Amino acid sequence: MSDKKTTPLNVTQEARHRVFVGLGWNPNKKVSLIDKAREITGGKKTHHDLDLSCYIFDDQKRYINHVSVESGREVDQTGQIYHSGDNVEGIGDGDDEQISVELKDLNPAIHSIIFKASIKSGQNFAEVAEPEMRLADGYTNRNFVHCDLLKITGHDKDAFIFACIFRMSNTEWQMMQINEFIDTTDDMSWPERLKSYLP
Repeated sequence: MSDKKTTPLNVTQEARHRVFVGLGWNPNKKVSLIDKAREITGGKKTHHDLDLSCYIFDDQKRYINHVSVESGREVDQTGQIYHSGDNVEGIGDGDDEQISVELKDLNPAIHSIIFKASIKSGQNFAEVAEPEMRLADGYTNRNFVHCDLLKITGHDKDAFIFACIFRMSNTEWQMMQINEFIDTTDDMSWPERLKSYLP
């Protein structure tokens, strides 16, 4: 069991007790001619493409499903956990990607949900402009947790494990902030890797 601090997730009782995790960042404005040439020859992308995803587990820590920008993965099988859509450059104010979770009447088999951000354009978080994440109430937009990723040690990596929400009963949920950077590998199994963070 994790020794990270858990706290109640006090959700407003409207909007299907919805919470969401938001990921935001700003477009890359430091693009040189050399950067563009490297991209053409197969190097790093000149834009910064971050992706938000969540992984869903049962009460035995068995992987159920995940929600992400991947085709066919935008909504879970219950229709109550869903992604806002892919933003490939961080254009726009506020959250660039969101995942919403309707806690009311959520399938009782779903016990824990872990949220992560990763970069698929070849950079690490230290190279991204103002990356941030938050866990918020879906009805009031009030932040339960807000995190400036560049203020956390280890941001020279390409994935960030943000937080976990987990069920205490049919109506009570808790949250646990994780805030840990890791490097991805080609042979990584995300369900197995994330299972170690479950409370």
